[in-house]
Amino acid sequence: MKRHGVIRNNSDVSWEKWGKLDPYYGVLADAKFRRANLTNHVKAEFLQTGQAHIERVLALAQAHCGEIAARCCALDFGCGVGRVVIPLARAFERVTAVDVSQSMLKVAQQNCRERGIYNVEFVASDDELTQVTKRFDLIHSCLVLQHIPRRRGEKIISHLIEKLTDQGILAIQFPFARTGSRTHAALHALRRNFAPLVILANIILRRRWDEPFMQMNIYDLNRILSLFSRNGIKHVFSEIVETADFASVLILAQKPTRQA
Repeated sequence: MKRHGVIRNNSDVSWEKWGKLDPYYGVLADAKFRRANLTNHVKAEFLQTGQAHIERVLALAQAHCGEIAARCCALDFGCGVGRVVIPLARAFERVTAVDVSQSMLKVAQQNCRERGIYNVEFVASDDELTQVTKRFDLIHSCLVLQHIPRRRGEKIISHLIEKLTDQGILAIQFPFARTGSRTHAALHALRRNFAPLVILANIILRRRWDEPFMQMNIYDLNRILSLFSRNGIKHVFSEIVETADFASVLILAQKPTRQA
């Protein structure tokens, strides 16, 4: 659900702008993935990061939750340009790719077609996931929730849990702490809460003046674990991933079998 406003940055609007302007960089903010640098070789390198990530997620799932019994259906929430959708489509019978940006979905569809992948359904996202009608053996979301305000993200996680099959696994990654300077955090908050400052920052940093702001929201780990508990989830594995400015956690949570 989009919240419109002139002053406060709107994460959904920004993400659609990234989809139109610079979709690969929007997913992985590395200068080599800028549109101007995106040769076939660089694109292949970008997509290989998704392959490596899914191999790791599936290995962790097997080690901590056991083999995923049914490789029937998987969902990637915040699919972007299909970085993770492509390897998921090779590992599962059917995949649902969900994103709030129509521009991102178009690029993801093109990437799948170019690789002969046709077992993917592309779905426009909303906070209640009203267009997602299946249940899934694996639901994945990485490098996505950080761009969504925390309260909205928590509601989305609840809806994702509802979409799991019995013994289905939710694999999500999100930041839970800032490790960078307080000054950097304060400047980030100012740009998030007062959109005109984004233009000024872009000019100072010699970027396009209209480059969208990329929100980095911190989630409360205790609230997420409480959310799991309320949904009956007891089996949770976590692994910390640190970057220059944030500490993130990759969580695998397995939904229990419902009692008859």
